[in-house]
Amino acid sequence: MSTKATVAHGPTFHLYQEVLEDQYIYLELESVPFEASYNRVMVPIPVHIWEVIRQYTGVDLSFADQTDDDIRAHVERAVDERIANYQRAETEQQKALLLCLGAIPYGPADTPRDEQIAHGMTHFEALRERQRQIRRAIEELREMDKTPAV
Repeated sequence: MSTKATVAHGPTFHLYQEVLEDQYIYLELESVPFEASYNRVMVPIPVHIWEVIRQYTGVDLSFADQTDDDIRAHVERAVDERIANYQRAETEQQKALLLCLGAIPYGPADTPRDEQIAHGMTHFEALRERQRQIRRAIEELREMDKTPAV
């Protein structure tokens, strides 16, 4: 099973993210020249590939501006929905699937609501902080890039 979430692809390139990793976007290129040295790789990106890549909307920063109350409301809605879906499951196979869906942020669907909410708060508060760090890094790069026109 692949853990790559494709953003854009073509016969000689693949732009993707790893499913459980939100800090990097990966670009694989085939049949293009590259230069590598200690701690540095330079890959000229063919312009037709760049035109596809630049259409990508960017990283998800939807939690960066969320307040604690916003996150709590999101988590409580999601946990209540998970619990209701789990309780409505008619077969053991359905229950097994629902038990796992959402387990990373919330824990298993059959754990007490308060525990799922606590797990969810921890997960989404950490996600918010990562997104804020990414946004700060983007802003810093944009500030450094403000060079006067010649």
